[in-house]
Amino acid sequence: MQQPSCTFSGRVDKSAVFCRNAFFGFMKDFNMQQGLYLIAPAGTDENELIERFNRFCASEIPDALLFDPTDRSVESVRRFAQIVQGKNVALILKNDIDLALKLPADGVQIPYQPDIKKIRQRTTEISLGVLCATRDEAMRAGEAGADYIGFDASNAAELTQWWSELFTVPCVNFNPDRPSPAADFRTAVLAG
Repeated sequence: MQQPSCTFSGRVDKSAVFCRNAFFGFMKDFNMQQGLYLIAPAGTDENELIERFNRFCASEIPDALLFDPTDRSVESVRRFAQIVQGKNVALILKNDIDLALKLPADGVQIPYQPDIKKIRQRTTEISLGVLCATRDEAMRAGEAGADYIGFDASNAAELTQWWSELFTVPCVNFNPDRPSPAADFRTAVLAG
């Protein structure tokens, strides 16, 4: 798989946003504003999802889109991936490492697991995001080579603040009730 170009020329190539250790390091070094991590609601009809995505992109282009491929055909996911990546948005699949590698997607996001190092070895060509609920999980995931850490616990804002003060691996706050300016990416749901 060819890696996306990770250069900065005024506007970041959105497909490069989740390029391992390039954009994220750049963002940390230059204190860029928060990126936008869009979340596609699970179970939404394919045509409706495409329509929502196109409508959203007419006013703002997200850096990445988290997509749950559960109960969808490979062809359906592939079609959606082409649309998302065609707009220069990184497509991150939720929990499906094999499909993320097969498409190829730009990355995969999984919940914390003790065998993150083995998973990282399988996913060297794509970004690996790990959803963590504790400081310990986040540190272990970061040490194992996660490209970004996601926090979704009730104390996600505090964890995000703590993480951003100590570590360079980017973080995303997935708790919509308590946004955090310390997160490298803000989240939004792709609503109708």
